[in-house]
Amino acid sequence: MAQSQLLQDTPLSCATNVEHHHSRTVQRRCQVFAVRDQISQQWAGLKTFVVVERTGIRDGQPWHEQQFYISSQTEDAQQLLADTVGHWGIENRLHWVRDVTFSEDFPPRLGGNAPVNWAILHNFFITIARFLRFRTIPQAQRALSNQLALVFSLLV
Repeated sequence: MAQSQLLQDTPLSCATNVEHHHSRTVQRRCQVFAVRDQISQQWAGLKTFVVVERTGIRDGQPWHEQQFYISSQTEDAQQLLADTVGHWGIENRLHWVRDVTFSEDFPPRLGGNAPVNWAILHNFFITIARFLRFRTIPQAQRALSNQLALVFSLLV
């Protein structure tokens, strides 16, 4: 089915939210569409198409993105919008921190179990830093670098 055909259908549900963070404004719009019979016969279990549009202003420049999803469930657009925002929260709060702060995209230790072991240690440290309510991970690194007794006391 062509994108233009899909967007001409009437959505089953629609939801919009607007957020203002870090000098950015982001508007998200989610639409859930029923799958047409001819497609559902070819693809068992497929029930809905989901379109999530994000628009906003970043660094003074407007931007627009669209993501398309397929689903075997008929979810409400508000719930799906919350799920997609939650997914990006995980990406931003964990994976981005690991990539940027700990340079996991370019690990110095390759081979064997080293990358997995370091990933476990990085996750452990991020958990401790957030438990102790540090504002940033580098701030926690500086504060805890000579506090091994405190770090080990959190293990029990």
